[in-house]
Amino acid sequence: MTWALCFNCGATKFGAICPCPECKYGSTGDMNLDIAFRDHRFSKDTLNAFGAVVASIRRVCQDDQLRFWSFIHYVSTRHPDILGVKIAAEQRERCESIIGRANPPPVAVEESGRAKLLRDFVTRRTDGEVETEPDSGGN
Repeated sequence: MTWALCFNCGATKFGAICPCPECKYGSTGDMNLDIAFRDHRFSKDTLNAFGAVVASIRRVCQDDQLRFWSFIHYVSTRHPDILGVKIAAEQRERCESIIGRANPPPVAVEESGRAKLLRDFVTRRTDGEVETEPDSGGN
């Protein structure tokens, strides 16, 4: 089962591109962004925390585009290792104003179990620690 963040209302939904059961919002149109905020990468608690950020922004901003970009700006400035986005100065000021009024809760980022396993596997492979299957000896 794949859980993902709804960028419109902050709920967690089944599948990154599926419509949200809460608000019926679907994909952002950017598949890489949609799949970046799912439980393949982040723990469910982290997705819920990012959802609380979206919900807090939604309470103070009714404009869909400004709300979306305010969340993207929040992530790119508070968690630049997750997302890096350059926004024009005027738009950045508007987003920062929305975030200030929203006063979103802090997000402690925790990778998912799946992401930890993949990271450990890749680390072992690059360190040469992964064993290969022994030769079956078939001549």
